[in-house]
Amino acid sequence: LWPRPRYLNLYGPTETNVCTWYEIPPEIPPDRTDAYPIGRVCGHYRERVVDTEGHDVPSGSEGELCIAGSGVMQGYWNLPEQNERVFLVDPDGTRWYRTGDVVARESDGNYRFLGRRDRMIKKRGYRVELDEIEAALYRHPDVKEAAVVATAHDDGPHVRAFLSTKDGERLSIIALKQFCVKELPLYMVPDTFSFLDVLPKTSTDKINYQALKELP
Repeated sequence: LWPRPRYLNLYGPTETNVCTWYEIPPEIPPDRTDAYPIGRVCGHYRERVVDTEGHDVPSGSEGELCIAGSGVMQGYWNLPEQNERVFLVDPDGTRWYRTGDVVARESDGNYRFLGRRDRMIKKRGYRVELDEIEAALYRHPDVKEAAVVATAHDDGPHVRAFLSTKDGERLSIIALKQFCVKELPLYMVPDTFSFLDVLPKTSTDKINYQALKELP
C-alpha cells in the first residue's frame, strides 16, 4: 500500500529518548545473521564512549555509551544517589548520561551494540554476554522461556539458566548441554539448568532477574 518505504531503527533508553538511528537496507541477504548497528548519534546529541572508570576509550574500542544533549532527562526524581551513579559531569557542567550499553564505533562512524554492561561477566578470562546465552537457548525447539543469570562463588561466577518448556516437561540436562555446545563456545555453556513452570516477571512483564538470583 505504501511503495518504497524506508525502515530506520531508532535506539535509545527512556532517559535519552531516541539517541541513535540507523537506516536498514531495503533488501537483507537471507543468510545474514549478524545484527545491524544501532547507527550514528542524532544531531541534537553528543556522545562519548568510556571505560569503567569514566575515561574516554580510543575509537573502535568497546566501552559504555554516554549521551549529552537537550533530550536527556534532568534526573531521577528524589534519587540523588542514583543520579550521581548514572551521570558523568565535566568541569564545565556538561552532564553525560551513562546508558549502560556497551558499544564500539566502527570505521564508518556507526556504533555496534555489544550488550548491557550489567549483563556482561568475565569467566575464566573470557567475556561472557548473558543475553547471548539466552538467545542460544531460545533456538532450542522445546524452550518456551529462557533467562540466564550469574551468581558469585569462591571459584568465580557461575552461570545459571532457568527454562520453561512448551509442553511443561523437563528436558535432559545432557541433551541441553550438547545443544549448547553446538550453539556457543564451551566457556559460555551454563553451569546449571533449572526448570520452572513460568519464569518470574516484574510489574512491566519483564524477566525478574533479581528474583531468579535469589532462588536456591
